[in-house]
Amino acid sequence: MKNLLTVLQRNLSLRAVGLRTHRAKNAATGAKTGYARRVRRPAAQSCVLVAAVLLALCGVVSAETELYVTDTLAPQELSIKPLGGSPSTAARIFASPGEYEPVSFALRPKERLTAVMIRGGDLKGDAGAIPAANVRVRSVEGYHGKDRDILMDLGRPWDMPALSKELFWVTVRAPEDARPGIYRGAVTVTSGERPVAALQLELEVLPIRLEEPPFALGYNYSSPKDPAALAAHLADMREHGMTTVAPLYNFHLPILDDDTSELGAFIEAYKKAGFRRPLYFATPMELGLNGLTGYGSVDSKRFQQKYIEVMRKLYAETQKHGVPVLFSIGDEFTNKGVKGVEFAGKLARFVYEEFPEIATTSDMNGYREVLAMAPYLNVATFNNGWDGIDHHNEGRRLINKGFLGELQARTGAIPWLVNADSGRLPFGFFFWKMAKYGVRGKVEWYYCLGRNEKGSVVRLDDGAIYPTLDYERSREGIDDLKYLCTLENMIARAKAAGKAATEAKTAEALLKKIADSILDDWTAYTQGGEVFPADGFDVLDPARTAGMGRYNSLRRALAEQIIAIQKAM
Repeated sequence: MKNLLTVLQRNLSLRAVGLRTHRAKNAATGAKTGYARRVRRPAAQSCVLVAAVLLALCGVVSAETELYVTDTLAPQELSIKPLGGSPSTAARIFASPGEYEPVSFALRPKERLTAVMIRGGDLKGDAGAIPAANVRVRSVEGYHGKDRDILMDLGRPWDMPALSKELFWVTVRAPEDARPGIYRGAVTVTSGERPVAALQLELEVLPIRLEEPPFALGYNYSSPKDPAALAAHLADMREHGMTTVAPLYNFHLPILDDDTSELGAFIEAYKKAGFRRPLYFATPMELGLNGLTGYGSVDSKRFQQKYIEVMRKLYAETQKHGVPVLFSIGDEFTNKGVKGVEFAGKLARFVYEEFPEIATTSDMNGYREVLAMAPYLNVATFNNGWDGIDHHNEGRRLINKGFLGELQARTGAIPWLVNADSGRLPFGFFFWKMAKYGVRGKVEWYYCLGRNEKGSVVRLDDGAIYPTLDYERSREGIDDLKYLCTLENMIARAKAAGKAATEAKTAEALLKKIADSILDDWTAYTQGGEVFPADGFDVLDPARTAGMGRYNSLRRALAEQIIAIQKAM
């Protein structure tokens, strides 16, 4: 065994020659934030394979290097605890074909490590193989703090002091053509190309195809003024499950000219990227804010003439591309008190009377603002609301069953959510519950604001896109929504076909149990200290799900019901 180990180590070192010189630090961005060291370059697959063989032959999970799986939903802080409470070097995950699934882990050497590198290897099983390129290893690095810290691909090797700790995510993508089955492999940690620890990874590819939810889900977006960058950003949003985009800043408005070409080019890129839901065009709100400064009040003939002129140009452009477009005409007039609400009502009525052919909405943040505008809007888009600087809303909040019912009964507008939080719960289970009360869309702040300003869910840097934890968790939420919607559709198809009655009934009971456990008021979660799933809420045997996490245990239960109905059909 000693001789074999020596030969393998020597072979590994020879194969690694030259790799380090191709991995450059990102010193410019890392000087102040600490996320400098890693810019990914292609890793040598043979190095990963040999390292994995060494670990297997030598029984290595080094006593000198601690590695344990963590919860991707837990705060990614150095005090993070093991998933399920017990340290484990094995991660078991599941996914449908085409799905992305993350695993997180902590690494802590008891002795100093030099030239550290972490690489994912192929995942193999009786059903075939998933290439290492689909096993993406990234480190958690500082950005805007907490949930807005980012994931960065690994670059050149780095050193770790004894007893230091670093946090990592592994995102596995099940190929679209992956056959159902179990695939196993390892993510290997090396020091000087010597294996010192490994994450044993098991992926179960499920025999199901998830269906895209019938909702518009996306982020506000600024024009990059670069077609290649635009294509990359839209592709990234689609990969994260988004079904709409809300262009807002840095898009040209034809106030002083007739140029609408940028809007036309964006819509074509939107279509090419695979978006099918209505486009949420937020830029027109600038007309009611400061875009027409100098043209008078909303009551003035000069303001109204210019407003009509610009809107007709924009609408004419949208009609060329075969994509439904929702125009947002205002932005949080509650911030200006009762006078802002009065302006909002006048603007909404004016647009309604002048443009009956245009589908409209407004970004709103107060009870009285919504009720002033919504009678004249197709879609009422709002966050949870606040009282306003003059307290005119008197404590009323908006994202709850009661207000959703009131809104639709009094105005007929379709409710959407805006700036109502990113993350797994807001995009997943909670959105699903609100959809039962009529909500049909959700737009969040902000893909990348300005020059990577606070509020951004990605960091853009020289062509690279670094996702925040919130952004990754939002994809997980949308995947939860896909499982929920797919199961609902399976139940409907079973009933229509008169088949799988027992399985459909069991699935309905599961969905009801989950729905009943979700509180009908977002304030309970944001200001009331409530959590989801609540303590003690289980849909599977806790012994089965200890290594899954609370949300994934719910998802697993949904998946099993989908499979059961499929088999019975």
